[in-house]
Amino acid sequence: MNKVIAFIGPIPPPIGGVALANLRVQQIVRQQQKHSLLVYNTSKGGERADLYKKKGIKEIFHFIKTLFGVLKFALRNKIDVSNVFVVPNISFIREALFIFILKLTTKKLVIHLHAKTDGDFFLKGFKLKIFTKVLSLGDVIFVLSEIHHKRFYEQYINPKKLVVLENFIDYKEFENEIDQKSTDLLYVGRLSEKKGFYTLVEALTLQKEAFRNLKIHVLGEFENNTFEDKAQTLIKDHNIENLIFYGAKSGNEKNEMFKKCSVFLFPSYFENSPIVLKEAIAAKMAILSSDIKENKNILDPFDNKLYFESKNEKDLSEKLKFLIQNPEAIKKMMKASECIKDFNFETASKIIEKHMY
Repeated sequence: MNKVIAFIGPIPPPIGGVALANLRVQQIVRQQQKHSLLVYNTSKGGERADLYKKKGIKEIFHFIKTLFGVLKFALRNKIDVSNVFVVPNISFIREALFIFILKLTTKKLVIHLHAKTDGDFFLKGFKLKIFTKVLSLGDVIFVLSEIHHKRFYEQYINPKKLVVLENFIDYKEFENEIDQKSTDLLYVGRLSEKKGFYTLVEALTLQKEAFRNLKIHVLGEFENNTFEDKAQTLIKDHNIENLIFYGAKSGNEKNEMFKKCSVFLFPSYFENSPIVLKEAIAAKMAILSSDIKENKNILDPFDNKLYFESKNEKDLSEKLKFLIQNPEAIKKMMKASECIKDFNFETASKIIEKHMY
């Protein structure tokens, strides 16, 4: 039976993990060709995403606009299954209202929970109880991992509602031959303090001679002007020439960079379940990553990575130097990534078909 499936959440621009996850789930529903699909975009647009700045008049206006927009969207369409994308920062106040509206107006409510287990606004004390109580209104709640996420949230939410749906990717988009890759490195993501970009720049200042021939392709926009000035000042003061900036890229442009580079740099210390790590795996890359638990939750089972201590520019610098001086280690890690098939579309498609409809 054909059903009306609705998606309420951000889509690019700006490019972010939740927006990309939203697009990928939509892509699977479209490929299954069984149901009608409706989309309500909650993004403000624009290339930059400063997620943690203080909220002003523009944000309040956008809050009101999207709230009434979702209400109108839900009342105007006969929705069988609504999908809403949720994060536990201050924006959950708006998303909670979406949940109330969709619970009353649609037949089945599916919540896609893109959340850490600590360190965000709604993840401690009474706020966590409110957060999980509202989430419990969902008929199905997709979480990002079994060990790290499901085990945490089943303390507060009926475990029967929690379904693991890893961030997933289409491996075909990243197909390449390892022997044809360059020796270049790749950074993909928002250029911000929390994403570890400043730590990366600091690391490059410490061993300039060792990094003389190092090329790092940087895909992403600076989070805000303040951080851009700070990072660019450090780059200019130390005459750092390793970084090649492209701005935010998506689709084939981004995929081609993954396919041509050998090492993926991921210095972030604030993540949920980073999809870019899975894209790097699909692209058969060696991975140099910060050692936060969210990254280790994905990478620990595999031999394709090297960790450095989060926020530690000296350790990052040493690990970069090690990789430069040991190309065979890079090749071994790339071969390990080539063998990993855990995050493909086919697995996710089966989960979505079983639990969404």
